[in-house]
Amino acid sequence: MVKRQAEPIILANWGRRFIAWMIDYIIINVMIAYFRIEDLETKFLPPFLLLSLWSPLSILILFLYWTFSEWYFGRSIGQLLLNIRLTDTKGGNVSLVASAIQSVGKSLFLPFDCLIGWAYQPTRKARQRFFNKLSNTIVIYLGKPMRTVNHGEYTKEV
Repeated sequence: MVKRQAEPIILANWGRRFIAWMIDYIIINVMIAYFRIEDLETKFLPPFLLLSLWSPLSILILFLYWTFSEWYFGRSIGQLLLNIRLTDTKGGNVSLVASAIQSVGKSLFLPFDCLIGWAYQPTRKARQRFFNKLSNTIVIYLGKPMRTVNHGEYTKEV
């Protein structure tokens, strides 16, 4: 009996991940605007909380959306469209806690999360944001990439 060799884990590139994030961000904000959810926010929250670039309610909705979609389905709508998926570092399903931890960085601290991920050597090897490292998660590409580079235990999409 011949054993089939396991497929390599292919890490998604940063561009694909950013486009998936942007698709999700636009979809959720269009839904918030359509259902006029931010009107509720202006009625119930004090004015000093509403002076930020992002509203607290939209941050909460994005956090919940990413946490539950990436935990239950393994990916969000943007990730589905770009054929990427959130997994644990071995390529398996993530726990609800791990999904919530990595969603904090994506919904609240994305610029800093990415900068630390690009600058900090242990996260750079696995193309992780800082909060991906904290939650022991990676983002993989599910398709057949045109070009890849082998880098330790992972293959990277170029």
